[in-house]
Amino acid sequence: MTELLVSGLASPRLLSYTYDMPRPSSPSDEIRINARLTGEDARRFRELQRREDMSASDLLRDALREYHAMRLKPRTDAATLLESSGFLGGGEGPADLSTRYKSYLTDTLEDKVPLRVSEPKPDDYRG
Repeated sequence: MTELLVSGLASPRLLSYTYDMPRPSSPSDEIRINARLTGEDARRFRELQRREDMSASDLLRDALREYHAMRLKPRTDAATLLESSGFLGGGEGPADLSTRYKSYLTDTLEDKVPLRVSEPKPDDYRG
C-alpha cells in the first residue's frame, strides 16, 4: 500500500489510496487506486477536497471524467482549423507552384517590369 504524507497540518497525516487489479471476488467494473501525492499535488488535492466538499474518491472520479472527456475530443485536421479560424493566407494556383514558384514569379514580374532595359533607338529620340 502506498501512503501520502500531507504536510502543513497540525500533525502530518498519511493518506492511502490503493489500485489493485480486480479480484476474482470483486466486480469486473471496479478497481482500487493507490496514489502517492506529495508537495504541491497533495496541497492542491486537499484544497479541492475542502473547497468542493468532496471525498477523495469523488474528487478522483470527477478528475478522471474531466481528463477523459478532454482527451476524447475529436481532433481536427490543420486545414479545417485554419478555415474555421478565418485564415487568410491560403490561395490557389498551379499544382507545381511549390516547386516552380521562382519561374512563375519571374514570368509575372517580366510582364509588369521588363528585366532588360532597352536603349531608345536613334529614330525614337526626340530632341
